[in-house]
This record gives sequence, structure tokens and C-alpha cells, in this order.
Amino acid sequence: MATIDPMATKAWCDCLAALLLSGCSAASVDSGAGVGGFGGGDDAAAVSPSSGASQGGETSSGGNPASSSGGAVGGASGRATAGSANGSPVGGSPDAGPVYSDAAVGSLYDSGPPDASGQQVLTLTMDAFVVDPGAEVYKCQQFGNPFGKNVDLVYYEGKMSAGSHHFFLFSMDPSTMRNQTAPLGDCADKGLEFHPFPYLSQQPNWNVGYPEPKMGYPLVSTNGLMMNVHYLNSGSTPVTAQVSIKITVAAPGTVTTHVGTIFLNNTLFSVPANVPMTSPIAETKTASPLSSDYSIFTSWSHMHKTSVKFTASTNGTTFYTETNWDSPQVFVHSPYMQMKGGSSITWTCNYYNPTTQALTFGDSAVTNVMCIYLGQYFPANPTSPDIISVLN
Repeated sequence: MATIDPMATKAWCDCLAALLLSGCSAASVDSGAGVGGFGGGDDAAAVSPSSGASQGGETSSGGNPASSSGGAVGGASGRATAGSANGSPVGGSPDAGPVYSDAAVGSLYDSGPPDASGQQVLTLTMDAFVVDPGAEVYKCQQFGNPFGKNVDLVYYEGKMSAGSHHFFLFSMDPSTMRNQTAPLGDCADKGLEFHPFPYLSQQPNWNVGYPEPKMGYPLVSTNGLMMNVHYLNSGSTPVTAQVSIKITVAAPGTVTTHVGTIFLNNTLFSVPANVPMTSPIAETKTASPLSSDYSIFTSWSHMHKTSVKFTASTNGTTFYTETNWDSPQVFVHSPYMQMKGGSSITWTCNYYNPTTQALTFGDSAVTNVMCIYLGQYFPANPTSPDIISVLN
């Protein structure tokens, strides 16, 4: 197992979040039960789409996302727009045309943006780009550190127009040499990059907070933010993709518990040709992410099109199961799942292959395979909160 800083997956509480990828607005969370059409689990509650969440946002007259009021901050060809904590969410109107179906608007620990004296709100908007018919694209845009100092991120409102598969907000440290502002471009290695991230989404509208008021994700002053998105267009007309995220930053000194993400990625497997759906093969890996005690408060998965099931377990007990590759549920652990330092997490994906060629690990949600476990945990290191483990 290699642990690396320098990351691929559709909207965290999806997700990463996430990812990821918290009490919910207009959706109850009951221990051990599924909510709002999502499946339940052994010790966790699934988070349903929230009727109280934004349903697509406002658009300006040109079809571009409308930002909340305030002067521009940071950004090159992208925009970083400051506004009040209660400002309007940012959204976009996609072009018409058939695309992969997207999940309903959702939220994680969403009671609305925190509202306290000293908070700062910033909206990052990726430059619009066109996805041609039949195309699958991976776009990235760097925003530097728009806050210019160490901050704690406490709430996110991410939005993607139709055709989206996933959206990462990465925290890029100086070693990547990509922590400064840079224009929209193709992602390195078709989006197969592995970096710490405060936010992941695998659905078009995804709002994410944290389960306790004094929790937050630490962004150090030397790190920059980068948006990484994956789009597919199975239709016959071009689609204009629009992506934005509104970020709320805590007032200085108010966050006392830092959170982070556990990202466990199995890159070592392939699925042989002609594996029937009725007899999928199981690919299993195990990792021990932390040496000290910690608590997991959400779990999530990422798979590709020919997957039929995902499970995660510890000490022989399954704590998360998912069968939906396209819009996986986030499990909210209530109570939190207590983990001893050195404890292992085992994650398994079951795949079939209807083609005559082996399916290998890669970026395409249609022609490649992936098997990733994502969990949010605390307490995290205030300068290096994420555990990014890639088995290769």
C-alpha cells in the first residue's frame, strides 16, 4: 500500500464529500434505517435527497451561473465571488439533450449554511465547457488559495449541470506545483489524480455540512483549491457543462475538531471477459488507514457501470453495502463508528463483464473498473487531514 498526496469519481454526500463526502434538512436520520428510498444498513442511516435543498439555483440572462453579490476575489479565467452567508445559491441551466440520468438534489448534515459572526462565504465557478455527443471528458481548474490564509471550511453547496459523473474539490499542496491559480484545462491522466479533498459529489446538486457545530476541514495557507469534474454525454447534441461550489468558512477560532477523509482505492484488479451478471467476481482489498483511535461518521463508495455490489467491513462486520454504481448512497453512522488505531477496513466490489475484452482499472465509467471506499472521520490532523491510500 502506498500513501500519497498527489487523485477520479459524481456529487459527496453522493458526498465525495462527499466523500466525504451530518443532521439533514427536511430528511430524518434514523439509526439503522434507510431514508427516502435509499437502502438501509447494519449500523448506519442513509441520507435522502432533501426537499429543503436548492433545486438548481439562479441563472443570469446569458445562461451562466449567477453569483451571490460581492466583489470578485481570486480566480483567473474562473470566478471566485464573495457574498453573505445567506446569499442565493449558484447554479446553471444545462443544454437540452439526452444524457446519463442524474440523482435528485441531496444533502448531508444540511440544516442550511452556518450563520455566525465572522464567517466568510466564497463561490468558485468553473469556466463553462462543451461536451460533444458521445464524449467523456475530465476538466480541471485551479483557484489557488482564495482566502490567503489558514481557514476551516464548514459548509459546501456544489452544483453541476446535467451529464455529470463526479466533482472533486481538491486541496493541492505545494509539492504538486499546482497550488496556484490556473485556467480551465484537461485533467492530468484523464482525471486519475489522487489528492486530499474537502468535498466530493456524485450527483448534480449536493450540499454538505458536518454533524457538530465546531467541526471543520482545515485548509492551510500554502494549499490551493482545484475543481476536478468528469462528464459524459450519451446524447446526440452537445451539452454545455457548468459547475460551481459555494464554500462557507468558519469564524477564526470557532472550529475545535478537524475532520478528514479516508480514501481507499484498489487499482490492482481487472475483470476477465465474459463474466455474467448472475455470477460476478469479487475483488477485495484491506488497509489500516490510521495508527491512532478515530471515529467514522460517513461511508461512501465509488464503482463503475458493470459493478453490482460494494461492501465495507471491519473485524468481520459489514458496516456499509451499496448496489448503485451511478448514484451511491452515503451512510451516516449514528452513533459514530469507533475505530481503534491500527484497525483494518476491508472493501469489496462485485463486477461482471459482458464484453469479450478484460476490463481494467481506469478513468472511464463505461469501459473501465474502479473500487473505492470513502469515509469521513475525526479527529484529523489540522495540517494534513486526509488519508489517501492507493493500492498499486
